[in-house]
Amino acid sequence: MTLRWDAEVRALIRRRRLAVFSLIVGLQVALVLGVIFVEEGRQTGVDIVLESMPVDPRDPLRGDYVILSYRAERLDGLAGARPRAGEEIYVVFAQQGRYWEPITLRDRNLDEDGWDRGWVAIRVRVVDESPLRVEYPNLGEYFVPQGTGVLPSLPDVHVVVSRDGVARIKYLEVDGERWPRD
Repeated sequence: MTLRWDAEVRALIRRRRLAVFSLIVGLQVALVLGVIFVEEGRQTGVDIVLESMPVDPRDPLRGDYVILSYRAERLDGLAGARPRAGEEIYVVFAQQGRYWEPITLRDRNLDEDGWDRGWVAIRVRVVDESPLRVEYPNLGEYFVPQGTGVLPSLPDVHVVVSRDGVARIKYLEVDGERWPRD
């Protein structure tokens, strides 16, 4: 009887070890896939340039980073959806010269036809309804290497936008050169 019980206990222990091992491997696979999807979005997205506005660029308590604000945050008078504060919407951009400018608001992302026309839709959060002001997730702060100093002038912000509307900063450009210099 005890031999059978010992065999059952060993089998149970093996199953638990296998379950724990499977869980660990599954979590690692999920982490790697998450990184792959984020990087794929950065590599296959559309590159756009946004014009920034002046904001106090340094905070000694938080380290070296740049706070960015954009002309495209104030969207009053733009045609399209009329959202409430706190809602997520899409701002559709089209290239107009060097910069990409907002052309309309949508409550859902662009279809393939919109992307094929050269438009880009960025998912934003509405901060205020009147006047309409939005916030661009992932585009408000840009961390820089320690000791690179203060921006000499307003940067142009190079952004990559994935097809699902997620925007991420690629780099900043000041006076035609990448900043900070690599």
